[in-house]
Amino acid sequence: MKKTILSLLLFTVCNLLYSQKDCHRFKTGNFQNIENGIIKAKIQRNDSVQIEQYGDKQITLKVMWINDCSYRLKFLEGNEAFWKSRPKDKPTPDLIVSVTNIDGNTYTQKSVFDIKDDFVYTSKITKIAPMN
Repeated sequence: MKKTILSLLLFTVCNLLYSQKDCHRFKTGNFQNIENGIIKAKIQRNDSVQIEQYGDKQITLKVMWINDCSYRLKFLEGNEAFWKSRPKDKPTPDLIVSVTNIDGNTYTQKSVFDIKDDFVYTSKITKIAPMN
């Protein structure tokens, strides 16, 4: 029994470490955020800027990598409704994005604001091409 538990624990740790090593593949490129078979957003990311396209709406964000599997997104422009909804005396929160799982060309991400908030967004992002 002890060997089984130890083997299972070792397998889990190795699997986690392996998936974390592949995060660098997702630092740049063209991606799609697909939910329920529908493309929710098209994403272009280089080493410092991410552009998200939601139909005819575009959002530009600054990308700051925290480590190989986590990064911070700072809103630069776009999404006017969001900007107008923010209190004037409070800065716009950044998003902290963590890659939690990798499966081929798809990764699962968990996003939270960098302020105290209950917002948590989890989605799957698929890399469709390297950056042009």
